[in-house]
Amino acid sequence: MEIKQLRHMQSAARYSSYARAATECFTSRQNIAHSVKTLEAELGVSLFERKRSGVVLTPAGKVVARHVDEIISSVDNLRYLFVDAGDLNRTLNLAISTNLFAGIPHVVDEYFMEWGNKLRFVEMDPERCYQAVLSGMVDAAIVSCMKREFPGCSSYQVMDSPAFIVTDESSPLAAEDFVSLSDLADQRLLLQSMPTFQYEPLFAQLEQLGFNRGDVNVITSTGSMVHMVRRHGGGICGIVSAKFATNPPAGTTVVRLADSQLKWHFYILYRLSAESSSIVMKLAQGVRAAFKAENFDMNSLLIPGDGQ
Repeated sequence: MEIKQLRHMQSAARYSSYARAATECFTSRQNIAHSVKTLEAELGVSLFERKRSGVVLTPAGKVVARHVDEIISSVDNLRYLFVDAGDLNRTLNLAISTNLFAGIPHVVDEYFMEWGNKLRFVEMDPERCYQAVLSGMVDAAIVSCMKREFPGCSSYQVMDSPAFIVTDESSPLAAEDFVSLSDLADQRLLLQSMPTFQYEPLFAQLEQLGFNRGDVNVITSTGSMVHMVRRHGGGICGIVSAKFATNPPAGTTVVRLADSQLKWHFYILYRLSAESSSIVMKLAQGVRAAFKAENFDMNSLLIPGDGQ
């Protein structure tokens, strides 16, 4: 059993595709398949089964995948444990997605403060953050978006959290424990960026229900979003983070999206080949550790009215 084989399996599980795993791992599809077969023979279980949508983990494969994630995370932590002292003195240029700091807990803000003037932030919409990493304009980007891929650069998921809608307290949706996608199909949605990037999984499903993308307004300010929700009452809602949901403004109600697949994911994007990659990963691991140190779990937040 080799780390390379574990990485091949992890990538195949992530994309449900040997071909896409091969692209991410800079190898051939045959090598991905060979690694999986070798692991299956050594462990004595089937890891994947073929479906119309691609290769998916078997029940045993899901158990193995969780252990593989832990093993690879530990190996990567060793790789970045001893960062060169010279790297620690460099300034990192970071792109952050719009309103990112409104969606993360104070413990992470405090961790960034520990870096002092070694972090230089510029705020952009999530797609521009991604493009800035690809072009080398910034050392890394911190983005919040629903689950997606980032071809051409490496991504490190710091955490994930549920997604919520904010609506006027007079809206029929305000009385629900959870909001389904069919509930949103006749709503005007307020988003913080264009739906093609940050909200890709959401709209892939909504459009199957006949949702019209013309019923979308892009409102980058959470304050303006709340103002519009109050002003227009029922029939309009915004999509917000778990942090926002813990203390919704007066006159509004926050309800959790029922589909657990539509979570917010917080990613750090970087180029593995860049000179700054080691220090970026040091930063990323520190952000993740900050959550763990405070036992912070956005997935377990109990919001009044969500039925938990």
